[in-house]
Amino acid sequence: MTKHDYPRLCGGTFFILVLQALRQRFGAREHYAGDGDGLTDPEVLAGLIKVINPDYKDPGKEKLKGIANNYKACKSSKGTYLPFDDEQVLSAFNNNVQTNYPVALNGMIKFVKGFLDLGAAVHKDTNLVRALIDLILQDQSINPNEEFFIGESGERVKKSTLGDLEKVCLPSFLLGVWHYVVIYRKDNSVGKDTYDKWCPAQDRAQRRYTAHMGEGLFPNLSSYMVEAKNIPTADSETDEPIIVDPVPEQQVQQTVNNPLVFNFNQYGSNGTQIGHIENYYGGKKKED
Repeated sequence: MTKHDYPRLCGGTFFILVLQALRQRFGAREHYAGDGDGLTDPEVLAGLIKVINPDYKDPGKEKLKGIANNYKACKSSKGTYLPFDDEQVLSAFNNNVQTNYPVALNGMIKFVKGFLDLGAAVHKDTNLVRALIDLILQDQSINPNEEFFIGESGERVKKSTLGDLEKVCLPSFLLGVWHYVVIYRKDNSVGKDTYDKWCPAQDRAQRRYTAHMGEGLFPNLSSYMVEAKNIPTADSETDEPIIVDPVPEQQVQQTVNNPLVFNFNQYGSNGTQIGHIENYYGGKKKED
């Protein structure tokens, strides 16, 4: 099997899957009236960058349009407005994830609430988690013992146990995968073949995602949200630990079949189909 025979996790492929979980877009009439929905590719990319660096100054969607397209297509990960090669920015983000987790998590909670569809009808949030797990498990360049900071309080979870997860804190999961991408997958071009398979060329028409990552897989998986916590400053008169609490919903106690054990709240329901991971298309056997 060559390096092109399986999908690769990188910034572009992560971005593509996130775009499939956005809230409903405005129609042409609203756009014609001058109303923006804030969900264009450049705006979503800027939102992800602000998870890395909350002080990032968005240059505007017009300046980011071409950059976002190239990033999504896995053509580039560097540029005037991109921080992915700024070692000081990445070091600060990595430090927050590993030693000051609530600060990093609050940034992803803000992104999720601002951009993603958390509705219970379609379950785009849980489908996004399924797709990312599918991608990571298929990516043979990621060692089975590789760890992701995806636990609700920043706990590490090995790749080899991701398929056993049943209750996932959505912002924690996305933060852990995004952290892995920007710290350990700086070469965005490794996903170019994956992009071409997921979003095949359509003459001069805009490329669209046509893959089925995660579909029919992990039928017991669900995701839930948490609320951001106020982060005590140096002047705060409290020694209480910072805890991010789940949004109150139906109480569920669940033991996850991996080294971590959590008690948490369920958010939504799930599908019932069971699939098998074999190729780019998330459990659907590739036709010869």
